[in-house]
Amino acid sequence: MTKLNAAVIVLAERKEVFKTTIELFYSNWNSKFDYPVYVHTFGKIFKPAEKNYFAKKYKNIFFIEIYPEIPKHINHKDLFYNRYYNDYVFKNFSPLRLGYLHMCHFAANITSFGKKGCISSKLKNYDYIMRIDDDSWFKKRINFDFFKKIKNYPMATGRLTKMKRKDVDLTRENLLKFYKKYIYENYIKVKNKKLSLIIKEGDPIKLNLLSYSLGNFDLYNMKLLKEKRFPEFIDKVNKYGGIYKYRWGDYDLIDLFLYMFYEKPIFDLKLSKSHYETSHPLAKRILINPLNKTNIFSHLFYRFLTHQIKKRFYKIFN
Repeated sequence: MTKLNAAVIVLAERKEVFKTTIELFYSNWNSKFDYPVYVHTFGKIFKPAEKNYFAKKYKNIFFIEIYPEIPKHINHKDLFYNRYYNDYVFKNFSPLRLGYLHMCHFAANITSFGKKGCISSKLKNYDYIMRIDDDSWFKKRINFDFFKKIKNYPMATGRLTKMKRKDVDLTRENLLKFYKKYIYENYIKVKNKKLSLIIKEGDPIKLNLLSYSLGNFDLYNMKLLKEKRFPEFIDKVNKYGGIYKYRWGDYDLIDLFLYMFYEKPIFDLKLSKSHYETSHPLAKRILINPLNKTNIFSHLFYRFLTHQIKKRFYKIFN
C-alpha cells in the first residue's frame, strides 16, 4: 500500500472524550493506513503515564504541548468577549471562552508552523495534513485513504454543510469587508460565482449561501495552499486580529479564501452520520463537568451583572 507524505493533527482538551476518539480513529481507519498522529494540547493536559499508555497502544502517535496567548498588538478591550453590543457575546461568550478564540487561531493557522499557539514545526514538511477534534468520532470502518482524495483539490471535508445558526453573522463582523479589501489589493478575480456576487452586493448574511467544511474533520493539500499564498493571507488576518476581535472561524477564513481561487475548492467525502459524527453527547456532558461551583457562580455573575450593565451603558452613550 502506497502511503502519501501526510500526517494527522488533533487538538485535544477533554481526556475522557479523546480516549474514545483515538480508539475509534485507529480501529476504524488509521490501523490500516498508519499515518502519524500529532496530538496538540494547550499546555499540560496529559500526564507522562497517560502519554506512555497511548504510545504503547497506538503506532505513530506523538504529543505536543503548545502555549497560546493573546497577540500583543490586540488591546484587551477589543477582544470578542468585550463587544457588549453583540447579542451573541451577551448570551454565549464570556471571558471563560478565551480558549475558543485560541482554538480558532490554531485551526485557521494551518500553515503557521512553529508560531505561538500554532501547529508544531514538526509538520512543516508534510504534503497533506488532516485535522480532527478530540470529539471527532469515526463510528464505522472506512477502507479508503482520505488523503488520496485531495491530490487535485486544495481541501477535503467529511461532508459539506450549510450554516444553520441564525446568528452566524454576529461572528463575521467586518469579515466581508476584509475579504473585499484583500481581493482589491491583490488583483484577484474571484472564481466562485456565488462568492463573487456576494462580494459585489456586500451583504455578509448571504455568505450562508455557500457550502462550508465541517471544521472538525478537514484535510489540506499544503502544496496548493502555499501556491495560492495562503501563508501571506493568514498573516494579514493575524495582524488585523479578526479571530480574537470578532471570533472569525477557521472554516470561514480557509473556505472563503479557497472560494476566491476555485469554483469548487472542497472535495466532499460525503461520509454519512453512521460513519462519522462530531459533538457527541458525551463530549457535551464533559464540557460542563470541569466547571466547579465557584467557576459557575463567577460565570453567571459576569454574564448577568457586568455584561448587562456595560451593554446598557453602551446603548445609552453610542
